[in-house]
Amino acid sequence: MKPQDDDARFRDLRDAFLDGRLKEDEASELESLTMASEKRVREFSEVAGLHGELCLLGIEGRDSLASNEPENQTTNASSTGQKVALAVGLTATLLVALGLWKTSPVRTSADNTFAVLETTVECLWQTSTIPLIEGQRLGEARLQLASGFASLRFDNQTQVNLEGPAELHIIDAMHCRLASGTVVVTVRDGMRGFVVDTPNGRLTDQGTSFGVSVKPAGEAMVEVFDGKVDLEVRETGQTQRLTERSSAWLLPQQILPPSDYNVPNDTDFRQMTQIITAQGLGADQWIQRDPNERKGPEDLLLVKKSDELHEFDRQIRLRFDLRGLENQPIQLGSLQLTATPSGLGFASRTPDSTFSVYGRTLDPDTDLAPLTATPWIAPPIDNSDWSLVHRFVIPKGVQSGAHVIESPQLVELLRRSQNGIIELLIVRDTQETLGGGLVHAFASSRHETLPGPTLRIWQSLDNNATNQSPNKD
Repeated sequence: MKPQDDDARFRDLRDAFLDGRLKEDEASELESLTMASEKRVREFSEVAGLHGELCLLGIEGRDSLASNEPENQTTNASSTGQKVALAVGLTATLLVALGLWKTSPVRTSADNTFAVLETTVECLWQTSTIPLIEGQRLGEARLQLASGFASLRFDNQTQVNLEGPAELHIIDAMHCRLASGTVVVTVRDGMRGFVVDTPNGRLTDQGTSFGVSVKPAGEAMVEVFDGKVDLEVRETGQTQRLTERSSAWLLPQQILPPSDYNVPNDTDFRQMTQIITAQGLGADQWIQRDPNERKGPEDLLLVKKSDELHEFDRQIRLRFDLRGLENQPIQLGSLQLTATPSGLGFASRTPDSTFSVYGRTLDPDTDLAPLTATPWIAPPIDNSDWSLVHRFVIPKGVQSGAHVIESPQLVELLRRSQNGIIELLIVRDTQETLGGGLVHAFASSRHETLPGPTLRIWQSLDNNATNQSPNKD
């Protein structure tokens, strides 16, 4: 049966129930159709509740009138009262079911999810490919946790605890990739084969509980608390099985015991440089599709994608001057944006929103047009000058906080532009679903209290180091 047929059948049975016409053999069908959809549970609850209120009003109205037929009135009131009780009772049952439906970690098998974000403690998320709240069902996703603790439970009962700062790519129900930070993995008794990839190699569970911490340079410290874990070095193929209460370093070329490896101090070989848009030839600006309709504060950077009034669409342009960087290899890079309320539009009318960041390089020796004079660029961006750097999501209702953007594509762009100029274009991919939706905003370099767009670039101090491609998932 098609979904629209299910919906029609559900409404027929619902109305029959509320009118007292539902047959006994139809009750289970109504229950099955209702529980198959959160939307139907909500709809039934609302309609049944309204029906009950109307019935009660009818009873009260009749009770206030003098009647010459007390026997019939009593009969009708009794019948209506039964329907009220049934409606309220079933409504309450379904509301309870709705609560369970919302919180159940194994709610449905029809979607692509296979885990649930079970617990969060003081979590500050940087970026992710999905909005993140407790109870959120998860499928394939990238999580960047700036600080705090998050616990994920897979449907196969594997527990993955993520300790910030950390970046984790959930690939499928048996496979994760830890780019940085720490996770503790515990699998249920009898299960084997859960895999955690690290930059230098792979960990394969053989029935266990273990922790792994990936350091900034990619080396991973593995500690087995219970059971066994198989380690494999990606480049050399070396393997080693760790048993309970043992540990080892997973390095680019080999596996070493803790006693044989000295962890480099980050400050010994890297320096970090911050660049803001107010430096040198840098600049920041928001652009409106129709400049004649331009409205909004100048100390903010505004971005919006309308449903109908496209003249009010906005996008952000950032320009960074990298000419002050040392001639050392760039190892890492990030862009920080600080979100703040714009005072324009309504958050309740805007869904979870995905943003795309595009980048390009510019020659500092050419005449650079002021950003205020740059034209609107209509998405989708399919221009050889621009390349996609990253995408990130801001959940519905969130209007404040820092968003840190990191990606291999951003690092590659910085390397191509070292001692030059880069320009970034930020657009909102998600269109508002209702008119009057929120205009998202980030602090500009002209904001009095909040930090404007900031690039952080880490460079090697090792003269023998070379630019290496960052890990690509």
